[in-house]
Amino acid sequence: MKYYTITKDADMLAPKWLAARINYGSVKFVYRFVDGSARLKGVRINGRIAKIGDKILFDGKRLSVERR
Repeated sequence: MKYYTITKDADMLAPKWLAARINYGSVKFVYRFVDGSARLKGVRINGRIAKIGDKILFDGKRLSVERR
């Protein structure tokens, strides 16, 4: 079981097992725009949003979200 805690710079520091699954269908980074700059709000995984501080779990087949 692998896990990754979402941080504010997760889009740049995502581990390989998460980065390989990023597409626009099941895993997507969600941004908000504050004063013209984009900031990471969370990661959307199969319709559920993992906010900053939550954990993403990977068991070899599936991704899931664990709340803080």
